[in-house]
Amino acid sequence: MRIITTLLFLLLASPVFAETWVCSWLDDNGENFNDTYIRAANGFDEPRDGDALTFTWEIVYEDERVLVLHSTTTGNSVGGYFFTSITQIEKQGENRFVQILISPMNPVQLTTEGECVVV
Repeated sequence: MRIITTLLFLLLASPVFAETWVCSWLDDNGENFNDTYIRAANGFDEPRDGDALTFTWEIVYEDERVLVLHSTTTGNSVGGYFFTSITQIEKQGENRFVQILISPMNPVQLTTEGECVVV
């Protein structure tokens, strides 16, 4: 019994490390951007504009190979727009990512591609 109690204590007392993905991409003008996804209790948070905004990402699917995130943002908190984004991060190999942003207010769908690293 003492061994089980000790193992349980060690398991519960071990530190929990936050997982952070930094994904880099180039815009049409060749300017480099970084998006940071920080694992939170219910998915991932993405701070923007010097931490003035934080977008919340729901985990749609995750295994050892891929991470798929979803976010829908309304204009209620961050301006007059509404959009839905899907982000897929390859967790092995080249760590590529693709993000697709769609909005009913804008007929253009934006697709962003790049690479991610875990920091």
